[in-house]
Amino acid sequence: MSAQPKCPKCRSAKIDLTESINKPLYITIYAAVLAVLALIGISVKGTPVIFLFLGLSGAFILFAVRLALEKRKVIKCKCLDCGERWQTTPTPVEASSK
Repeated sequence: MSAQPKCPKCRSAKIDLTESINKPLYITIYAAVLAVLALIGISVKGTPVIFLFLGLSGAFILFAVRLALEKRKVIKCKCLDCGERWQTTPTPVEASSK
């Protein structure tokens, strides 16, 4: 984050930030992409070269999914003085700069 957030309760600047993405969603999408690519490879009776290209295309798809989820990550904040907890999302400027 570009500007240090302040606690909404006590206005302290001592904030612990934890960034996270939706891991169950990412794992589900990862498994679905791999299953679809495996089914495509099996249905066309793929050679090792076809499986190589399917693997490379799967890696590209998962990279694009990871970038999309990274823009929607959640930032969990905790005030180190009063213990207040809240969640924020990155601003559109911060999300587009990464």
